Amino acid sequence: MSVLIIAVWSVSYLALGLLWALGGPGYPFDAGRPGPGNTLLDPLAPAVGGSVLAVSALVAGGVAVLAARGRLTRAAAVVAVVAGAGLAVLLPDVRIMMTAGYLPVMLVAVLAGQAEFSLIMSMLTWPSLNLLILTAAGVSLMVLGTRALLADRPGSAAGALRAGLYAVAVAVAVPVFYAVTRFGWLLGIPVGISDEFLAYIDEITPIGAGLAAVGLLGAVLTLGLVRPWGEVWPRWVPFLRGRPVPARLPACAALAVSLPITSAGLMYVRKKLGGERLGPAGAGDELGAWLPEMLWPLWGAALAVAALAYLSRRNAAHGRRP
Repeated sequence: MSVLIIAVWSVSYLALGLLWALGGPGYPFDAGRPGPGNTLLDPLAPAVGGSVLAVSALVAGGVAVLAARGRLTRAAAVVAVVAGAGLAVLLPDVRIMMTAGYLPVMLVAVLAGQAEFSLIMSMLTWPSLNLLILTAAGVSLMVLGTRALLADRPGSAAGALRAGLYAVAVAVAVPVFYAVTRFGWLLGIPVGISDEFLAYIDEITPIGAGLAAVGLLGAVLTLGLVRPWGEVWPRWVPFLRGRPVPARLPACAALAVSLPITSAGLMYVRKKLGGERLGPAGAGDELGAWLPEMLWPLWGAALAVAALAYLSRRNAAHGRRP
């Protein structure tokens, strides 16, 4: 499936990249104009951005051809992982996380009659869809390359557990740190910020607390990557209790979440280093308002390592290769 996705994306974006490089319509980035985009390509002219996408598509196409012929070398696998990380992690911005997070909520609201379907359609703009497509292609490249790199290195269950423990500790600590600040604000405690700034953002503190609650839920689920209930369904799960948890289910879920977290965090880091505004007016002077987001790349990377360690440990325990 990964090879097919990469091949289709390669052909499509080679054509689109060349079209945009030559000044054609439909370029999905802001091209230096004021807009909502904060990706690595938004500051670049269409001629440059289109060329970058066309070259990326050529590289991806070469990887797909080698994989289809069974000739994916270690060097080509490394190229696939690097190119995939560029498309799925480095290039996008926070819109990936917002789109993936808000769409299910909006869908429930529409089904409950609390929102109009047009609200969902307003989120599915071409620039946002383009980022989702780039992320899907990037993930496919990373999966293909990682499988090839790990094929001859099964590792040991003990080593994987040790690496997983360290990674899970980081992947839990970061969202807990974020939650402490946001729940504190909701309760009227100015954690990391001034009293004046807390009064200024009082109306939006429930939003931050809601995101923090989602992060805490993710932190609890992350613990399953190193706990027995992450391998066998607990007794309180109907119909599945006592059965083995499919190894790829938690691993793929954690990897899928790690990518937008890392991408959004890198965007925040770029904006902070560039002196751009983060959040409400005055947030840049309040440590608690921006520091937790700076740790998101570490959170995402640790979550990805924990997921791979979990998968490696489960495979090693059963004598399987990745």
